[in-house]
Amino acid sequence: MAVLGVLLFALWGIGGPLVGSSTLAPTDELVTQGPWVSDGFVGTIPSNTYLDDTYTSQLPSEMLFKQQLDHGKVAQWNPYGAAGSALGAIPDYALYSPLSVPFYVMPSWLAPAYERLLEIVCSVGGAFLFLRRVSLSRPSALLGGIVFAGSGFMVAWLGFPQTRVAAFIPALFWVVERFIQQRRARDAALAALPVAALLLGGFPSVAGYALLTATAYALVRLVGEHREDLRRLLRPVLYLGGSLAAGVGLALFQLIPFLTFFKSWMVVNRDQTSADTLPFASVLTSISPWPFGTVDAHNPVQFVLDRNMVEAVSYIGAAAVVLILVTVAMPRRSRATLPTGTWVFITAAAAAWAELIYLGGPPLAAVQKLPVLRSLFEQNFVGRARSILGFLLAVLVAVGFELLLRARQQREQQAKTWSRRQLWASAVVAGGAVFGIAMAYHGRSTMREAAKAGGQNVEKALSLYHTEILYAAGIIAVAIACVAALLVAAHPKIGTREGARYIRFGAAGTLIVLAAVQGAQFMRGYYPHSPKSTFFPVTDTHTFLADNLGDERYASAGGAAIMFGTSTAYDLRSVNGHTFLNANLATMLQGVPDGAIPYTTYVDFKPGDLKQATSTVLDRLGTKYWVAGPGDTIFGTVNTAPRSGTTQLIPGKPVTVPLLSGPVRGIQFTPQGAIPADIAALTDDTTIEVSVHDPSGKQIAQVSRLTGIQTGVPFPIALAADAVPAGTPLTATITLHAKAPLTVDANAGLPAVDTVTDAADGLRVVYSGSTVIYQRLNALPRIRWASQSAVVAAPDQRVSMLASGTLPDDTVVLSDPGPAASGQSATVQVSDDGTDSITTDVDAQGSGYLVVADADQVGWQATVDGQHADLVQADEGLVAVNVPAGRHTVTVHYDLPRQTAATAVSEVVALGLLAVPVGEWWLGRRRRRRPADPPAAEA
Repeated sequence: MAVLGVLLFALWGIGGPLVGSSTLAPTDELVTQGPWVSDGFVGTIPSNTYLDDTYTSQLPSEMLFKQQLDHGKVAQWNPYGAAGSALGAIPDYALYSPLSVPFYVMPSWLAPAYERLLEIVCSVGGAFLFLRRVSLSRPSALLGGIVFAGSGFMVAWLGFPQTRVAAFIPALFWVVERFIQQRRARDAALAALPVAALLLGGFPSVAGYALLTATAYALVRLVGEHREDLRRLLRPVLYLGGSLAAGVGLALFQLIPFLTFFKSWMVVNRDQTSADTLPFASVLTSISPWPFGTVDAHNPVQFVLDRNMVEAVSYIGAAAVVLILVTVAMPRRSRATLPTGTWVFITAAAAAWAELIYLGGPPLAAVQKLPVLRSLFEQNFVGRARSILGFLLAVLVAVGFELLLRARQQREQQAKTWSRRQLWASAVVAGGAVFGIAMAYHGRSTMREAAKAGGQNVEKALSLYHTEILYAAGIIAVAIACVAALLVAAHPKIGTREGARYIRFGAAGTLIVLAAVQGAQFMRGYYPHSPKSTFFPVTDTHTFLADNLGDERYASAGGAAIMFGTSTAYDLRSVNGHTFLNANLATMLQGVPDGAIPYTTYVDFKPGDLKQATSTVLDRLGTKYWVAGPGDTIFGTVNTAPRSGTTQLIPGKPVTVPLLSGPVRGIQFTPQGAIPADIAALTDDTTIEVSVHDPSGKQIAQVSRLTGIQTGVPFPIALAADAVPAGTPLTATITLHAKAPLTVDANAGLPAVDTVTDAADGLRVVYSGSTVIYQRLNALPRIRWASQSAVVAAPDQRVSMLASGTLPDDTVVLSDPGPAASGQSATVQVSDDGTDSITTDVDAQGSGYLVVADADQVGWQATVDGQHADLVQADEGLVAVNVPAGRHTVTVHYDLPRQTAATAVSEVVALGLLAVPVGEWWLGRRRRRRPADPPAAEA
C-alpha cells in the first residue's frame, strides 16, 4: 500500500506531462504576454500565475546551456539577456545539480516533468533511507517520504532551483545518521555527496538552513551516543567536519565564481527584520493548500495573503497533522522508537523553525544578529526554511504512523484512574482541537479582510474558504477514525479477534491513501499542464529580429511587447533581462530616463516612453531596435483629422481614406457609442486590417491588428511606412473583420483617421505585426571602434556624460587612466561572437579602443594577437581593449583564473573521495590476509 501510495502520488500528481500530452512548464501564462498573445494565443487562460520567474529566467537559461552542450560547448556565459551574465559558471540555475539531468537528455518541453519526478524519487528515497536507518518500518518510511515530497515548499517552488536543493535534505540526514552508526571512513566520504548536491542546487539559503540543522542534529546524536565519555566525540566530529569540507571542495568550481560575481552584483533591498515572517494564518495551508485562494486564472478567487503562494503555502496534509499529534501525544514511545536524542531533536527543531517562520519576534531578531548566522538570516526570507521544516514534520508523521503500527496497549491496572500518559495525550488532543478551531475562525477573518482589501468577491472568497476547511476537516475526521481503529485493534482483548488484522490493515492503508491522494490533488491543482504549442513558440516578431538583429541588441517596452528575460530562449540579444546585474551596468542604466530597473534583478522599460526609447545610454549598448506593444502609443506627431459626426465600419467592407503625405508611422481612429462585445475583447477572429498604398497603387505597408477597442479611446495602428519619400500621397484602406459594425468618428462621411508622422526623433517603424518594431537610427554598433578616449573618475559624472547626448560617437569614457586614443579611424570585422568568446579583426590607422558593449567586466580576459591585453572598464558598465595601430586580431573571452584553480581542487577532492572506500577496502583485505600471531610457548 505504501509503494502504491508513492506511485499514485507521483504519477497522478504530475499527470499528463510525463507522457508528453502537455508540458509542466508554465508557458500557458507566457503566451498571454507579448508578442505571443497577438500571434495566435489570444484567449489562453493560464493555470498557474505564480511561476513567471521560471519562464523569464530559469527555463531559458537551461535551454541555452543544453543547446551549447549539444554543440560540444559548456557555456559559462549568457550573452543574450541584460547585456550578459554568468550562466554555467555559477550555481544559480542548478545546471550541475544531479536533478537537472533530464534537461540534457530530453526535449526542453518534456524535461520539467521528469525533473520533478526525479525530485520526488530523491525526496522519497532519501527519506526512506533515513527513516529506515533510524529503525522505522518500510511503510512508515515511505509515508514520510510522500509527506515531504508533497510538502508546500517542494510543490510550490516548481521549476525553481530551490527544490533541487531541498530534495537532498533527507539524503543529508541519512548519510549523517549512517556515519554516526557505522563510524567508517567511507560513510564520512559518502556524506560529502549530498553536501555538494545542496551547494550545486543554486539556492544558498535553503542549503544553509539544511546544513545548519543537520550539523545540530549530528552534534545532538553524538553527544547522546557518547554522553558518558565526551572525549570520544573528537574523532567523529573531525570526520563530519572533513565531510563538510569535502562537499564544499566538490562544489568549489561553482562556488568560487559565485563568490567572485556576488561581490560585483547589485544586491540591494534584501535586508530582513524580525517582522519579515509568514502570516500566521498561513498555518492553515498545512491542512489544505487552497483556503486563501488559488493560482488558477480560471478560478474567481485568487490567493489573497500578502505573501504570494509560492512563499506562503505550508502544506503537509490533513492526515499528516493528525499523525504528528499522535507522535506528540506519545512522547515516551516516540523516544523509544528512535535512536538516542533523535525524537527530542526533531521535535525541538521543528518547533524552533515554526517559531522563526510564523512568529519571528525576538528569537528571529537574535539569529539575524548572531555573527555565524547573520549572513544566513539577515538577507534571506526565513519563510524559505519551510524546506527543512517540511522534512522535520515528515519525520514526525512517519514516527506517528510507526507508533500506530506497533501499538500494544497495556492492561489497565486501575480502571477509573487516568495515568499521566493518558492525561498528556488527552491534553494534546484537546489542545490540538482548540487550536484548530481558533485558527479556523482567525483564517475566516483573515480571508474576509484580505479579499476585501484585494478587491475580490468576498462572498465567493468565503465560500471557497469554507469548502476547503470543511474538506480538510473531513480528512482529519477520517484520519482520527483510522487512528482510533488502529489503537482499538491493538488492544490485547480485541487484537486477537478474527477480523482485527483486516481492520488494522484497512485503517493503516487508509492513512497512506489520504496522504497520497491529498498530496497528488495539491500537485494537480497547482501544476500547470500547458499545451506543448505554448512552449516558447516562435512568432513573427522573433523571426524579424532573428533575420535583422545580427550582433546587436533590442530593448522592449513592458509585457505587451516582448516579455523580459525570454530573449535567451531565442538566441536574441536584449537589454532587457532577469538576472543579478553587474553593479556598474546597473549604474549605467540609471542614465536611462525614468528608470530601467523596476526590481533588483529585472531590466525592463515602460510602454510609450519616448525618452527611454531614444536614450543615448541605449545607443551605447548597441540597441538597434525598440520593440513596443501593438496597442502602445505610436511615437511621432499626431495630425488630428477634422470631426463631423460618426460613421460605421461594416464587417468585410473595405473603406479607403486619404492620409497626409508620407512618410507615415501610423494611423488612429476613435470609436464611439456602444462597442460590440467581440470588438471590445481580444479574439482571434476579430481584427482590423489596414493597407497603405501610394498613387500608383503599390502597397507600402500592411498590418492586421486584434481589436480590444474602448469607447472614446483612440485606437492606434502602427505602419511601416515612414521610409517613403517625403511628399508621397498615401491612402489607407481599412477593413473590419468582426460580427457587428463599429461606430467611429467621421470626417466628411469617411472615418476620421488621424495620421502619425515622423517627429525627427531618431526612430523609424520597420515592422508592425504582433509587435511594433522601431529601428533606432542613432544606435552605435555593439562592437565598435573608439578613436577618442576620455577619463572620468566619478561614476555619476560618467553616467551624466553618457546620458547627455553630447558625447561624440567615436569617444569611449574610461573609468581609470589608460593610453590615450590617437583619433584615427579603424575598421572592425567580427569573425566570432559566441557565448564565451568574441573575436574581431581590427585594421587601425592609429591606436584606439575596441569597445564591446557587454557587461563583461568580471570573469573576462582579452588578448591582442594572442598576447594578454588589459580589459578595461568603459562607458561605466562595458569593456574596452586598447589596440595599437595596424592589423590585429582581438579576442575577448570568458576566463576566470580562480575558476580554473577551483575546478582543479574539485577534481582532486573527487579523486580523494573515491580513494577513501578503495583504501578502506584494501586495508581491510590486507588485515584479513595477515597471519595470526603464533601461540606463546608454554613455560
